[in-house]
Amino acid sequence: MKHNAIKEKAMRREPVIGAVIPFPSPELVEFCGYLGFEYAFIDAEHGPIGALECQALVRACEATGMSSIVRVPQLDRELIMTFLQTGVQGIAAPHITTAQEAQALVEAARYYPEGRRGCDVGARASGYNLLEPPSDYFARANREILVAAWIEDVTGLQNLDEILAVPGIDAFCFGFCDLALSLGLPGRHDHPTVRAALEMGWGKVLSAGKLLIGEPASLEAAQEMLARGACLLSTQVLPMLAAEARSYLAGLRFAPHGTACTCGETR
Repeated sequence: MKHNAIKEKAMRREPVIGAVIPFPSPELVEFCGYLGFEYAFIDAEHGPIGALECQALVRACEATGMSSIVRVPQLDRELIMTFLQTGVQGIAAPHITTAQEAQALVEAARYYPEGRRGCDVGARASGYNLLEPPSDYFARANREILVAAWIEDVTGLQNLDEILAVPGIDAFCFGFCDLALSLGLPGRHDHPTVRAALEMGWGKVLSAGKLLIGEPASLEAAQEMLARGACLLSTQVLPMLAAEARSYLAGLRFAPHGTACTCGETR
């Protein structure tokens, strides 16, 4: 497992800017890496990304100097180990609602004595057991892996103090869309009730000394999350691209009548 530069940087409370990758496109990862994003947030929960596709995306990250975090579809020990074997440097689990689930995440992501991750030294993450003794790899993997929990339900908010007390989770993110659903306010993540819940959660995460993850889709949202204390910004690049494309198309469609098109004009 390679050195996790973004974890080291975030632990110094320096901002780290990533890009959400929702479908299995190594080219999109490379594109984001060459743009300057520091990590890819590989969304295997909502997109058609399995472990094999994740491994290709991790290789694209490494080719462009990016780090990688994957959000798995569910909290499952064997599934988490399968994704970790690809060489990904961070693991995130959705819908953590209790301290017991938080502990299960830690146990799945970390080797003994910090967790119960199975012995998988023959996999890509360890260099196929060719680069160092297993004992050195186990210790290094525990040190380098970034473990993140998503709080997305009212139950998770109610149990947040107990969840934050579980050792071994580095970072937390609040899924505002699912949280709005859980609060009975579907699609209304800007509602005062949802905002109050988010602000309460952000404050508790930072007070506990944990890293806060933001998921901005605009410069203004990113600046707000940085001001709130977030260190990891998983940028929603597709909504950004969509907004720019809509603006471009609208500008063309509403151009003054009579403007001549010179596309393909011969001279």
